[in-house]
Amino acid sequence: MYARWRKLVRDLYNERKERYDITHIPDVYDSCKFDLLHNSHLNLEGLDELFKVAQLLADGVIPNEYGINPKQKLKIGSKIARRLLGKVLIDLRNTREEAELKSNHTPYTKSSPEKDTNRWSKMPAKNEEMSNSFATSDLSMDQDDDDEKETEYRLDPKYANVKTPERHVKTRLYFTSESHIHSLMNVLRYCNLDESLQGEESLVCRSALERLFKAKELDYMSYIVLRMFENTEVALDDKERFRIELTFSRGADLSPLERNDSEANWLRQEHTLPIMDPERLQENGSCLTLKKMEQMVHPFAMPAEDFPPPITPIGFSGYFSKSAAVLERLVNLWPFH
Repeated sequence: MYARWRKLVRDLYNERKERYDITHIPDVYDSCKFDLLHNSHLNLEGLDELFKVAQLLADGVIPNEYGINPKQKLKIGSKIARRLLGKVLIDLRNTREEAELKSNHTPYTKSSPEKDTNRWSKMPAKNEEMSNSFATSDLSMDQDDDDEKETEYRLDPKYANVKTPERHVKTRLYFTSESHIHSLMNVLRYCNLDESLQGEESLVCRSALERLFKAKELDYMSYIVLRMFENTEVALDDKERFRIELTFSRGADLSPLERNDSEANWLRQEHTLPIMDPERLQENGSCLTLKKMEQMVHPFAMPAEDFPPPITPIGFSGYFSKSAAVLERLVNLWPFH
């Protein structure tokens, strides 16, 4: 702990130039937060005051690292989250195509209710160091007999670097970094500012835009949820056949670090921060169609043809397949690659 703070003091202020490096303000803020939560028993003098000052400074520095105005935030966000956006659009497209294929073999009935394809992406994040890797977790749907009655979705083996891409899934989890969460949210908020989309409303409603503007920090376990619904009461070629719902959570609730009541003291003793509930990013009753979302997000996403081929060579199996995959991963980690 002493070494950590000593390094921060050395990095924050340059005695020779007599200048502060404001890029280290988030590090000071994170250290204050960590020690208030995990080292409160030390009763460090001045830590509470330093936390409040660092929080005010971080609220100004962190959001502006991704652009000062909306157009800058959109430009920077599209560059950072380009690959992530492309992967999400690919998965949504594959889900739609699978549902359409199954609907073509199912008799059309107007009495069928709207069903949730439950394609949602959940992205907890905070630290760049602990989450530079981009992982996809898929839940198998062919475990129980009851699941056979539900709509099933397959992974696309071209983009899914997993051992069994042919299995059916209905939930995707994407784990990424705080920078990608900021960037993704900025694209969703401001994609309508693109020249090709003049006159379009934002994907996020006005009340949610105001809440997001006040949310300076995305903490640990921040997440965005995208849920796709299929309305089987309309024709297959109707644009309202598939719609998207967006919800968002800012992650850990910092109020226990800002209060001194009994509940806050108990949470600090347990080294725990509660996770904030998700908030809707759309008005109740509104309908964001999949087609509209694809149209507005597509200019900022990596095209499918730009994604690299699968790592595991096609045709290999068993021991040779595993050996080739391990060897290629080692090569990819080599500095000159």
